[in-house]
Amino acid sequence: MLHRPAGSGRGARKDFYRTWLYAAHAGELEAPESYLTFSIFDQELFLVRGHDDEVRCFYNVCPHRGHVLVEGAGRKRQIVCPYHAWTYALDGRLRGARGVSGETGVDKQGICLSQVRVDRILDFIFVNLDSEAQPLHEFAPGLADQILECCPDVRSYRPANDKAKGFDTTYVCNANWKAMLDNYLECYHCENAHPTFRDMMDIPASAFTLHQNFTHQVAPTGMKAENDAFPLNLEHDVTVGQFWFLFPNTTLGQFPGVPGFYISRFDPVSPDVTSRVTTSLVPQEMPDRDAARRDALRAEWNVNVVSAEDRALCENVQRGMHQRGFERGWYVTDPGAHNISEHAMRYFHSLYRGAMDA
Repeated sequence: MLHRPAGSGRGARKDFYRTWLYAAHAGELEAPESYLTFSIFDQELFLVRGHDDEVRCFYNVCPHRGHVLVEGAGRKRQIVCPYHAWTYALDGRLRGARGVSGETGVDKQGICLSQVRVDRILDFIFVNLDSEAQPLHEFAPGLADQILECCPDVRSYRPANDKAKGFDTTYVCNANWKAMLDNYLECYHCENAHPTFRDMMDIPASAFTLHQNFTHQVAPTGMKAENDAFPLNLEHDVTVGQFWFLFPNTTLGQFPGVPGFYISRFDPVSPDVTSRVTTSLVPQEMPDRDAARRDALRAEWNVNVVSAEDRALCENVQRGMHQRGFERGWYVTDPGAHNISEHAMRYFHSLYRGAMDA
């Protein structure tokens, strides 16, 4: 039985403040002394590559008077607070504070930026505000190996940094974040709601498997070079999609078509609004001369067709869940028929309930 999704208030914050959340790809911090800012609800953070080449995460706040330290992204040899010019090394240690000495009663050796835990799945950087949380490889055992087995070239890919790619996008959906992930975790709706996707994919052959705190979907195409979605080169393109969901709000995958990879984060904005932030990874060289054209056609389809269809579906679900005539829904679960089964979505709900009860 499926109940109305809870909002994105205290319950979601409780969970998001103590679990592993995707922050950035290591390729976004390749340059020495590079940094970037991000937030988890109202908690502002930044990642920075230190002079020792280690990537660290800190709360974006000066311990002197609470001023924000950095904005946006870029490179800095040191962190200087804009308020009183207290200066910190890239490992968080206080290096200088005007007028501060032992006589002022301030212990410079004991002052440093407040650090946040960092861990990785391959080159994907995650952070956790809970200093006692289990390491990421224990939270989702086997995920990194599974990604490498299915997508062995993923570590050679780099962030596209090209909004025209169509996957490297951020958009806002007027739906609860869990309703959007429900949509991601079942293909029961695909044959009815995505006609072009249905023409390209072999939906009945799709298969979801459940693992500790993550799911995996294998989604083969129908091996049709010409289809209603976008053209496929059956020699050079990916012809079997691979999609993962990592609890609570991260999805990763390799979509059919020109080789590449993506990672998305579904950020709760309010109980009725979600921001989906996606980073695309691309190979350093295209596999064939026509790949750029096919990639552009796929990007156009992704933005204007399938993503638009999914957004409309989720927003209509959100509208429906406000109706007094809707009290609860129902699960269709048949792990042997993945084109209709909602068992992966149900697993997500069980993880969420467990996290809320902990």
